[in-house]
Amino acid sequence: MAGSAAAAFRDWHDFYVLLGTAAATLIGAMFVVASIGAGFLTREHAPHIRVFLTPTVIHLATIVLASITALVPALDWRSLAAVFAAGGASGVVYSMLVGWRVARRRVEWSDQVWYALMPIVGYGVILAAALSIFLDAVPSFAAIAAGLALLLVVGIRNAWDMIVFFAARDRRPE
Repeated sequence: MAGSAAAAFRDWHDFYVLLGTAAATLIGAMFVVASIGAGFLTREHAPHIRVFLTPTVIHLATIVLASITALVPALDWRSLAAVFAAGGASGVVYSMLVGWRVARRRVEWSDQVWYALMPIVGYGVILAAALSIFLDAVPSFAAIAAGLALLLVVGIRNAWDMIVFFAARDRRPE
């Protein structure tokens, strides 16, 4: 593949700026969610935090880092592929661990889908796109974008789920 990865991503510049900005904004909103649920964020509830709150922040932070990486001007194809492959593989493994933790809690099926399955799919798509770059195939910018967009949708849904949980919890009589 000729040329730098940054030159190839030039057409995607606005997409990655928007995606990264949206994810960074949602990370800020997660701080608000955490403050709303401050009474829940105790050592006693640490396992729940690791299953529901932390993964959402990690997925959103992944989007920010991926967006920054895609916009690095001097990045060559192999470096880009290595970063996305490492992120995709790490995300798949981490999301599988989260999925195992979610399944042990016997939560609603929708939580299993959104906290475990969908992130695995998103990271898997990113990993596959990165591997295509290593194989000197035409890189699929749409696949990378789709994987990251799916993680953003997951982050939005799960942040909303936590807000509803904390709001309902604060209104329950003790």
